[in-house]
Amino acid sequence: MTTRASQKDSNDDFKTVGKTSARLGKASFEENLQERRAIIHRSRMFKALSEELDPFLKDITKIRCLAIGSFHEEFAALYQLALLLELLDLINPGGASFKVSIYDPVFTDADRKFIGNMGSDWTIDEKCPWDPENSSNVLFFLPHAPLDLTQNILISEKPKFFLANHIAKHVDRYTRAQLALKYPVLAKLNHVLASSDPHPDSGFKPFVSRKARRKQKHQPQESEIDYDKIETYFQEVQVITDFSGGRSLMDQPWINSFSDLALQLIV
Repeated sequence: MTTRASQKDSNDDFKTVGKTSARLGKASFEENLQERRAIIHRSRMFKALSEELDPFLKDITKIRCLAIGSFHEEFAALYQLALLLELLDLINPGGASFKVSIYDPVFTDADRKFIGNMGSDWTIDEKCPWDPENSSNVLFFLPHAPLDLTQNILISEKPKFFLANHIAKHVDRYTRAQLALKYPVLAKLNHVLASSDPHPDSGFKPFVSRKARRKQKHQPQESEIDYDKIETYFQEVQVITDFSGGRSLMDQPWINSFSDLALQLIV
């Protein structure tokens, strides 16, 4: 089992988010990381993820991880790194050469040193280091990506295996018209997902407050959106698992490190 697991630029897609906690306690970084890997490994979340990924493992030869945060500074980011390393062991149990491209503008010197120590297969890349037209063998892991980044990755890197925020939950703050205007590709992805048969594992229903329901009730009917005019590479979206509607993600030691996470297949 694996025991190891750029300066901030002007890219507006990446946004610094608030830290879940302050520095990570008095234990060494490696001790903290191994403790979190053990928690992840025995969790219901990872059991479900392992089972659902199993039919696709032979197809996945690379991992692209974005918006993970600083794992030396942030509580959630260290759990997310732990999941990344557990995924790497799951996909590549023999420890053979396996490419991992990772990036977040908030990486500290300690983060970059850790990544460098992982060996030449690990690279820090803001832009995709391989041909995005051949991304069907890449597992994308975007634990808490903002909408801007999510849309731009959909456009520029064309993910197929997408472990990220459940798309319906990610966009539920917008009306359909607002979403189509600001994030058209996400709007179409959400529309395609809504038009598909729900996955049996999915019990997800976005929460709408009473105030929001009253507001929606009194709004005029939105005009129909012509989603066919929005150019995209995908025709289908399937939620492979949303971890029993998110229940396997709740009330766990990682708190909100994986809130709204879902494995989605975009083809």
